[in-house]
Amino acid sequence: MSSLLTLVLLAALFAGCPDPVGAQSGKQVKVVFEFRRSASQNRGAVEGGGRVVITDRGGTRASGVGVDSTQRRTQTSTGIFTLVQDGGESTLLVASQLPYPQIAFYRDYLTGAGYVATGVQFKDVGTSLKVRATILGSNQVRVRLTPTISWYSVDTAGVIEVNEASTELVVPSGRPVVLGGATTETHELTRRILGYRVSESGTETTMTLTATIR
Repeated sequence: MSSLLTLVLLAALFAGCPDPVGAQSGKQVKVVFEFRRSASQNRGAVEGGGRVVITDRGGTRASGVGVDSTQRRTQTSTGIFTLVQDGGESTLLVASQLPYPQIAFYRDYLTGAGYVATGVQFKDVGTSLKVRATILGSNQVRVRLTPTISWYSVDTAGVIEVNEASTELVVPSGRPVVLGGATTETHELTRRILGYRVSESGTETTMTLTATIR
């Protein structure tokens, strides 16, 4: 596991250094990924099981079945962020060690894309996202997201940037943009690394990106 952490830290160190050629100003861009989870729950309650007759001064009053229905909606949000020098890159470490059942997905993806030889068995996998930000005119920011996978097997290890899975978009500074939805479609590998899910058991999760010039 020490070899995997060393590779991840080295990747973060070199990726976090700004590119003096591409930098356009001394400003920074704060890139935030926010996950908003909305859940709704409907509950119906039935009280009483029969008809009750109450005598009052010679008369009767009927009491039937009572029905009560409630709906509850909850919202929670979590977020992660990184600071990027204008024209530079920063690495957002998402997971240093994934649970074993998830390792097979990344092993199969890298093997199928030709990054890793067939038959290599991963022992540990770490995931991160390389974030590149460039300030444009009209208070806009170009953001490029590149999935990065750190893997470790019994015999060797490696850090792979999956460039064909990169996502590039131009966003207004400070304005949230929905990723993986109707506004912007991100690559499956990027969504998997960030843990994005469209819906699950009546629960809707929205992933947004906000790039703010500082």
